[in-house]
Amino acid sequence: MNRFPKLLATVSACLVVVGSLAGCGGSSGSATTAAPLDASKANLPKTAGDINGTIDTSKVKKDLVVGVDNPYYLFHEDIEVASANGYFKEFGINSVDIKTVDDPLPPLIGGSLDLMLYDTDTAIAAARKSNSDLRFLSVYLGGEANILGVAPGINTAEDLKGKTITGGQFGSRNDAILRELLQANGMDPAKDVKIVSTGGQSETRFQALLAGTVQGASIQLRHELLLQQAGGKVLFKQTRDVPQVGWSADRLLRDSPETAAAFLAATLKARQFITNQANKATVLALMRGKKYNIPPAYEDVYPQENSTTYHVADGGFKPADMDKFIADQIGFKNVPPGTDWHQYTYLVPLWRAQKALGLPLNPALQGL
Repeated sequence: MNRFPKLLATVSACLVVVGSLAGCGGSSGSATTAAPLDASKANLPKTAGDINGTIDTSKVKKDLVVGVDNPYYLFHEDIEVASANGYFKEFGINSVDIKTVDDPLPPLIGGSLDLMLYDTDTAIAAARKSNSDLRFLSVYLGGEANILGVAPGINTAEDLKGKTITGGQFGSRNDAILRELLQANGMDPAKDVKIVSTGGQSETRFQALLAGTVQGASIQLRHELLLQQAGGKVLFKQTRDVPQVGWSADRLLRDSPETAAAFLAATLKARQFITNQANKATVLALMRGKKYNIPPAYEDVYPQENSTTYHVADGGFKPADMDKFIADQIGFKNVPPGTDWHQYTYLVPLWRAQKALGLPLNPALQGL
């Protein structure tokens, strides 16, 4: 999930080139020399009445380019539904072009992307490191399923001993949580199993498990049925509330703040449609029509992956959950020590979008 070593190299390279952020990723404008966006508490609205829920479509950028790091349909459906249902047009946006890239952070900082859907902690860590306008805006996935899938013949923790397993890249959140999961079930990660580092995302780990390259792997909800059909099983499973993935923006927040609010309003309206389970067939038909791969096993977990708390219906989060998440990530060395997430999270566009849609403000102003 997290890529802090890669992040440090990315941000450092961006800062080195001509002493500005303009050198990274095909910028469409000149370097920003003004002070970074101030998202401190002193500059936040004081009351709900101070938040303007009316989006001026004449001030909205008409054509956007956004980056997403995961090809799975779950990470694209808000945009596809908002486009198909006319929600973007409603809020003044003509088109949104999705770029699926391994790491959307460099092109976002460079200016060739307007927004990115990426790991929350990676965005916050990059915002602190770069001293730029990069800010985290809104939660996309607010749940986390920590699942250890295992090969055929492994039915107990005792059967797992001596086997090779992976949680992904060493130092990532998935790797750390896999070790926690083993410990919670009475196993010693350093002695009872051989943990190996693997690149790629959950799909890569799942395929390694099916191929027999490893005998255990951290997998996702959508993989459970396919694993069972292949003769394997889920050995350990834990779920919890974690604001793990969300939307972030950089230059857009200074150049066109109205656009950030418009984009969130359109995609949150789409998410309200998606998380209404009565619309499952319509959403899946649309995404299949767009050539996204959704086998029956992935369709079966639509209710879990598109619940209002997992695919967060209003884009908000509990500050206490963010506190714990960032504290955990500091402990895992994925976020610099002493990072205060409030300084690198800008919630005004989210609040404006929520107000435009008649939703309660989340997080509440009082909660911050």
